[in-house]
Amino acid sequence: MPILNGQGGRMPRLGRGAEKPEDRGRVEMLSHMQPKSQISEAFRGLRTSLLLSQAEHPPQVILVTSALPREGKTTAAVNLAVTLAQLGDRTLLLDCDLRKPGVRRALNLGTGKEAGLSSYLAGVCTLEEVTFPHPTIANLSALTTGPVPPSPADLISSLRMRDGILELRRRFKFVVIDSPPIMAATDAVILSALVDGVLLVVRSGETPKEAFTRSRDLLAAVKCRMLGVVLNAVDSSAPDYYYSYRYYPYAYGYGYGEDAASKTQFAGRDDEESHPS
Repeated sequence: MPILNGQGGRMPRLGRGAEKPEDRGRVEMLSHMQPKSQISEAFRGLRTSLLLSQAEHPPQVILVTSALPREGKTTAAVNLAVTLAQLGDRTLLLDCDLRKPGVRRALNLGTGKEAGLSSYLAGVCTLEEVTFPHPTIANLSALTTGPVPPSPADLISSLRMRDGILELRRRFKFVVIDSPPIMAATDAVILSALVDGVLLVVRSGETPKEAFTRSRDLLAAVKCRMLGVVLNAVDSSAPDYYYSYRYYPYAYGYGYGEDAASKTQFAGRDDEESHPS
């Protein structure tokens, strides 16, 4: 499974000596609130790797997922979407985690009671009615989950979901999708067949190797395109940090359970635990 054309993404750890999200905003919004921070630079590097992974036809619809909960997938999805929007291109952040949504909270949008993706999939409204521009981030729109449905997998696997992705392709230059963890639900595997590529977020030293391998195999079984692995919250105090988070060789990258685990520590979780410890 390739890692971004031989390279992957490593995201810096926020902690002692680094910018803390409580100083100027949530960690999910750092690419917007602190554009000169290390984590913002890391996501710009990830954006560049994605766009160059297939220069003539870069991925338009990108699924961001993880093996297990609380590995930083929502943080990665939000910051990636922000950096793509910063290019001046119309970008949509789509929350397809109909089980435990995180995008609305991450972007400080609404109460969660308004209509959203689930409303569209249930045939209650159109996509245009539930897609709206972010109030402060230029070129970024959001489509949150809406009310949590009783059977998320049924909605995700519906023809209406497929049609919705096709419509969003026509309306936006980039669509970044946040999905449930692979080991927690089948939703991400179902969605992987509808997108141009998948980014898998892992937490070095914490994500069990077995969970990573199983997630990789489930995605490979449906023959989706793996764009690479985002190694989340790397210790930025390491002397080779500035080089390594942007240039992540294939051989080293897939030793995340061994070499990388011994060289990095992680922080920055999804949902309520998205603030670094």
